[in-house]
Amino acid sequence: MTPREKRRISAKLRIYNSLTRSKEPFVPLESRKARMYTCGLTVNYLMHVGHARTYLVWDVVERFLEYLGYEVRHVSNITDISVDDNILKRVRESGEAFQQLTTRHTRDYYRDRQLLGIRDSYTYAVATQHIQEMIELVQQLIDRGVAYEAEDGVYFRISAFPRYGRLAGIDLSTLQAGAGGRVDKDEYDKQHVGDFVLWKKAKPGEPFWQSPWGPGRPGWHIECSAMSMKYLGETIDISGGGEDNLFPHHENSIAQAEAATGKPYVRYWMHVRHLKLGTEKMSKSTGNFLTIRDAIDQFDAPTLRLFLLSTHYRKPITFATDSLQRAQLQVIRLRQLLSRLTAIIAHSTNVAENQSKEDMLMEKARSQFEQGLLDDFNTGRMVSQLFQVVNHLQRRLEAQDGLDPAQAQVWLKFFEDVGTILFGDLYVSEVLPQIDPVVVSLVELLLSTRERLREEKRYEEADKIRRELERAGFEITDTKTGTSWWTKSLKREEK
Repeated sequence: MTPREKRRISAKLRIYNSLTRSKEPFVPLESRKARMYTCGLTVNYLMHVGHARTYLVWDVVERFLEYLGYEVRHVSNITDISVDDNILKRVRESGEAFQQLTTRHTRDYYRDRQLLGIRDSYTYAVATQHIQEMIELVQQLIDRGVAYEAEDGVYFRISAFPRYGRLAGIDLSTLQAGAGGRVDKDEYDKQHVGDFVLWKKAKPGEPFWQSPWGPGRPGWHIECSAMSMKYLGETIDISGGGEDNLFPHHENSIAQAEAATGKPYVRYWMHVRHLKLGTEKMSKSTGNFLTIRDAIDQFDAPTLRLFLLSTHYRKPITFATDSLQRAQLQVIRLRQLLSRLTAIIAHSTNVAENQSKEDMLMEKARSQFEQGLLDDFNTGRMVSQLFQVVNHLQRRLEAQDGLDPAQAQVWLKFFEDVGTILFGDLYVSEVLPQIDPVVVSLVELLLSTRERLREEKRYEEADKIRRELERAGFEITDTKTGTSWWTKSLKREEK
């Protein structure tokens, strides 16, 4: 696409904003640039499949924005060591030193993202490397009169922020009268039940940092406000996380940032619905979860990625074996098609006769693919459209005319653009076959010999060639127009 075409298409992008509860045209703060901040992992255990769904959504958002021509700066946080109470709980349970536990699981987090083909963020903001920024923000809130020091910590006074509750749709008076759930999870010396902690004074045996209010550690919510403003400025374009981050975490992040700066904090809030395992949401706290590594052991990574993106992010999804098996078959069909297209290009020198017509067909398919993602990043619609194209091309490959090399090249470019957004880094490493031309020549020679043997009615010898090729990992298909072949496992060797 030309820059003009990218601008034209991007003008149609609409995002569902959790703050306004409506789809809105995407208009970034700065033209042709998009600033994103997303909540990453609390590194007290391995990433599970529910986490993966959320991180894959952000990967698609970032890649599609770049496809539209935006310069994307994506910052994602890592909650490590003692900033989070859940980590202290895991430290007590495991008997490990907190630095040992969080360092190990931070490495695991990076590795699991790579396994899923997720691109590295522009910056990984590690919470414990930004304690000074958090202390400065807490002091700023105290100076503005919206925070106060109590016996056991520093708290944000929600009554001083009239807009509190907009994101979650919470009645402030009801909250102050005593809301249930996560608001009153911790017992502190608060002025009001709804006030939330900014800085926790250390208890005996807990890790701590020095601060103007004595030894302690930051509250969970302050980290995102402090780190996002450091790397992206006081107002950012897109922020989000799982739906359980909406309240109280993101509600409190808004209050902290806007009370400190007097400016809007986030223009578009996005929240990903839960993934269920059985009848309950997947969650580390309940023990109802499946790690990414266990899931990839059962299925492959492209299958897992396709399954998790086959449903729009604002709809819940259930982790079910039959659904994953269907996704696995779809990945196999895609690999088969890509292998056949690659083989057509690799061993043929025919000149295209209908490339202009093919370009028109491809652009129509591209437009339909784009429409899905322009509508609030609807990956479910994108996946459906992709496999309509796969079915169409498979039928054409079985037809009399088939595809010539230039036409195959047109479609490979289409799959490169779509596949890189859908499968991320896995598209090249695990989906697209990398077939050495020498191998192509050898396979074609063997198939030519097989065809000659069949013409001579030497069927047993012909069948032996087929069996040997299949044993080597090739799939052989005889059609009315000839024999086609593909492989999903053969990779070009690195020299």
